Amino acid sequence: MADKTKIISFELSDGKIIKVEVTPIGEQPVSAETRVFKQATEIIKSIAEDVAGTLKDISETVKPDKFSVKLGLQIGVESGQLTALIVKGTGTANLEITMEWGK
Repeated sequence: MADKTKIISFELSDGKIIKVEVTPIGEQPVSAETRVFKQATEIIKSIAEDVAGTLKDISETVKPDKFSVKLGLQIGVESGQLTALIVKGTGTANLEITMEWGK
């Protein structure tokens, strides 16, 4: 994965434009065209649904009193399309799940 990031524009659902730091994946250069951020949020939604389903299954067997989930993602661009990356390292992104039980 290339470690050179780019700043590109994204359009939100309400039409507002935001700037996002992205990581180019592969050899294709990242263009400056504005992209729709919904691609990235759909990926986040899918990850959250998968994690929530797994936690529901776990809670039926190990019965924790409390769950917390922290999801960090890096946004990448591959072949002109947005992708969300869960990468190694505390400074960039991660998936952290905590379960707690009372005494």
